[in-house]
Amino acid sequence: RGQEDGGDAMSKSVLLAVLLASCATPSLTFTPGGALVSTFSSFAPSPASKPGVSGRSAPPPASASRSLLRRSAPLAPNGARRAAPMALRMAEDSSDDLAKKFEQEKNTRIEMDKIFSDASKDLEELASKEMETLKEETKGLLQQREEEWEALGNKAAEDMIGKVDSLAEDFLKKAGRSVEDEDDDFGEMERFLGPSVVAVIGDKTALRDEVEGKIKGQGSLEVSSVERLLETRGIVIENSDTLVFVGDGEALDRYTVERLIARCPKLRRVVIVSSLGVERANLFPFSLQNALTGALDKKRDVELGVVELSKKSGFAYSFLRVGKVNADASLGGAQMAAGDQMSEEVSSSVAADAVVQAMMLQPAALNCSMSLVGVNAKGVTQDEWDDEFLRLEGPEVWREPLTGVSVGACRDFIQKGWSGRWTKSGNGLTTPVRIEETKNGVRLVFVPPESNFVSFKEEKAMEKARDKGEEYEADGVSAKSKYKDQDGGIEVFVESSPSPRIRARRCNMCDEIPVKETSEQIILGSLKKEIKAWSDKERR
Repeated sequence: RGQEDGGDAMSKSVLLAVLLASCATPSLTFTPGGALVSTFSSFAPSPASKPGVSGRSAPPPASASRSLLRRSAPLAPNGARRAAPMALRMAEDSSDDLAKKFEQEKNTRIEMDKIFSDASKDLEELASKEMETLKEETKGLLQQREEEWEALGNKAAEDMIGKVDSLAEDFLKKAGRSVEDEDDDFGEMERFLGPSVVAVIGDKTALRDEVEGKIKGQGSLEVSSVERLLETRGIVIENSDTLVFVGDGEALDRYTVERLIARCPKLRRVVIVSSLGVERANLFPFSLQNALTGALDKKRDVELGVVELSKKSGFAYSFLRVGKVNADASLGGAQMAAGDQMSEEVSSSVAADAVVQAMMLQPAALNCSMSLVGVNAKGVTQDEWDDEFLRLEGPEVWREPLTGVSVGACRDFIQKGWSGRWTKSGNGLTTPVRIEETKNGVRLVFVPPESNFVSFKEEKAMEKARDKGEEYEADGVSAKSKYKDQDGGIEVFVESSPSPRIRARRCNMCDEIPVKETSEQIILGSLKKEIKAWSDKERR
């Protein structure tokens, strides 16, 4: 807009100058006499003409024309020279202004380009720095994640090593040995390692297929499958370190089982899937199941044969007793108990998982018999399996959740209130107890009164000790024994994890000491009654 206004002003100035120059320019005409007459143009009116001459003016005299020419001729060129430079100067000034404006715009564009270029470079540098920062942060996060995974892997390895060590220690303890003893009788320490070559033996059933599939799913195990016991003659099982007998259906044959065990010099573990009721064959409804074929008696006979071979050869055993096996997916949970208890059904998938747990991951299943039934749930996590197998330690004889009461208050009640009554006379126990306070509760350890009576078994033990040159007690009552102080007892726990609860299990036990059932029932009956009354009072 500014440029257009400037152009219009310049055009008007040039036009004005041309008009002025034309007004001052002389006009040349020819006279009748042939003379050239110059007249100076002006806006003044021309002299009056004589009337009556055809409307034309009379020509001036020659002398007058010459005089006029002399006065006008010198002026015309000078006037023209003065007007032309003025117009040129005005045009030059306008051009200079335009050139200056063009130069200013050019400089402005150059400056803008420089600013844009500098801004682009700054943005590129900033983006580059941001990318480097993101790369460093990403690298740091990846390194942190790798360290976390490595730490988790190390922890898992430590946990597995701990379980293996516990398994070996428990095995040695139950076998009457300790970790300090030399391993002359048991061969190499590899006997205490987990399974590596597994043979699955039994009739082709849904459970056996599930067991075989679960074991193969471990990946690190070599698995061979035998459908029927008699067909093992053509199967090489001598390299197997673990035998899994699936006998939940038809009863296995004791002689055949013992023969297969004898064929495995590297044997470490024997797992037998048996049936609930093998120790209750004389009780209803298991007596009906056992009446016609004696299947439960045969299965119990197989278990007893494996226990005897375990003591001679040193391998560990696990007896998993299950109820009726079905494919009910709703029974995805598990409930376990030590010995032969319960009678409910179980899904084949849960039973197969329990076999893998007992064989590979649960030290509590070592040299133990256990019962398994299914419960309504979607599945069993590893923590839940660990908690169920925890019932085998001792074994556990009672478990009750604590609701609406403090774990610490309940622990104080057990340690300072309930346990004190058992040291007083008239407590009803047939065997006295000694109270030992623990971190989470108390231990009631049975202390039988001393007696001079020597049983036949004790007398034989004394004779055997004399033959071996071992020491025996000076009073001659009984031979020195590593189980001398293990007379049984009840340990009570008050726990906050995995959930607030109270548990009771047997303690200070060994195979040579019988269970003091009467005293146990009195202690457990009192515990259940007192805890219920105390909880009701606390909730009020």
